[in-house]
Amino acid sequence: MSSKKVLNSIQFLRGFAALMVVIHHTGGYIRRYYAPHLLLGDYFGIGFAGVDLFFVISGFIIHFTSKKYLNNPSKLKEYLTKRFVRVYPIYWIVISILFILSWLITNVLHKNVFNTGYPHTFNAYFQTYTLFPIHFAINPVTWTLSYEIFFYLMFALLIISKRLWFIPFGILIVSFYNIFIIKSGSELTYFNFIFSGFNFEFVLGCLIFQFYEKLKLSKALSLLLLSIAVGIILYWGYEVSDIDSYQRILTFGLPSGIILLTLLNLEKEGAITFPRLFIMLGDASYALYLIHFPMMLLMNKIPQMLGHQFTASQEINYSYFIIISIVITSFFVHKWIEKPIAKFILK
Repeated sequence: MSSKKVLNSIQFLRGFAALMVVIHHTGGYIRRYYAPHLLLGDYFGIGFAGVDLFFVISGFIIHFTSKKYLNNPSKLKEYLTKRFVRVYPIYWIVISILFILSWLITNVLHKNVFNTGYPHTFNAYFQTYTLFPIHFAINPVTWTLSYEIFFYLMFALLIISKRLWFIPFGILIVSFYNIFIIKSGSELTYFNFIFSGFNFEFVLGCLIFQFYEKLKLSKALSLLLLSIAVGIILYWGYEVSDIDSYQRILTFGLPSGIILLTLLNLEKEGAITFPRLFIMLGDASYALYLIHFPMMLLMNKIPQMLGHQFTASQEINYSYFIIISIVITSFFVHKWIEKPIAKFILK
């Protein structure tokens, strides 16, 4: 399979997962303030499963792009630089804009609709800007980026030396005990961060890359497995909350791995093509993920700041406009800010 085809499969899933999360959060606003009215019947109430799909994809991508670095410590700087450029520059820009907007709206416009309650201490700023685990998230979605950084560092150990495999392996063993035996993974602690169920989803993505070329699945079998995976998510997913650690792995993580594997096989066999829009969404998925929650929140607060209160039906129609606006904005942010900055830094 060519790298182009692999990236098409991956980009489609990244775009789809990002859109799931966007609709989930936008619908959550309606659910909170306009219940019992719901956006799209609240079928995207399990849209947070897009995060699990993201983690599986991350494992695949990091192994795909960095396999040649394994056991080669001279490549550690190059690896970390690329990971740094991928995550931090656009994150710092977005988070800084949020701080400025929050200050302006609260202190200049004297509106309390966007007051985050941020502690404004050096320690808080340091943790937020470094994505330190359990940082104060002025942008609520950035907790997932702390896990991404953790995954990257664990993979970096194998670049330093394959002999360090026992460290990530040991973390997996303790994670299994933490999630499946004592089941304490939902508590917000540093222990639960390090030994989380998300580790299994990341490793699952790595394993899929390691073995997908050896697994020759027919078109019929791929479609069957794909249907089963989607069926599991739709049948049991609505009974799982975002804090149910081991349930998320079984209901969302494992099916996400099957979906990834089957789509890769279907594309390899030439049995499937992907809509251009979702490939574009995949390209812009990180920008989309970063900007969607604050943009959704701000756009919902603007009518209140102007003294207008929507009815439920007006809010639902407005939510469609918000979703479209977020998607279009993410394309521009990716093309005109994220990509140019990354290229400039890597030069």
